[in-house]
Amino acid sequence: MKSINKILVYIFLVSLVVLVGIELSINYDAFDRRVALSATAIFAGVTFLVVDKVVRKKHQLSLPWFVALAVVFSVWLDAIGNFWYLYTKFSWWDDLAHFAGSLSVAVLVYSIFLILREKKTITLSNFHFSTYVFSVAVLVTIFYELTEYFGDLLFEMQRVGARYDTSSDLTYDVLGALVVVLVGNRISKKSNQS
Repeated sequence: MKSINKILVYIFLVSLVVLVGIELSINYDAFDRRVALSATAIFAGVTFLVVDKVVRKKHQLSLPWFVALAVVFSVWLDAIGNFWYLYTKFSWWDDLAHFAGSLSVAVLVYSIFLILREKKTITLSNFHFSTYVFSVAVLVTIFYELTEYFGDLLFEMQRVGARYDTSSDLTYDVLGALVVVLVGNRISKKSNQS
């Protein structure tokens, strides 16, 4: 089972390499903006690999394939929105992308905390566990919002939309993280009962 997990993780991560190649080679937007958007894919892939390596080294476990899938899916969802101009065609696309992005961050954070809790590295009540996962996931999405803002401020990337774009983005970021915490807790309760 471990080899299947590893194969799936690498397939998903290779798709990010393909995505970076597409983003940099296809002229769908200004080059500076394409570089900035491909940086998201690079950062997501590198972050996953670093976190997975740390978890493997310290706890002899790998992150599950579905964590890589969640991360890759959210990055591709954003990219497809850029390639096909879905952000301008559909007002809800940005909300969906932020929901999926925060959901993927929360899945990653939840998995890490779950591994630490199962290895007895941390002992947290369900409430504290959920609070930490939610807080870290939302904090990461806030940093992402700041990169959008500073990208616009310094490089005129035009990533921040209309007047309420940031508040809407943060709302869907919070909802994505909340869904993971609620679903994760529900699954944990069911697995503890059986």
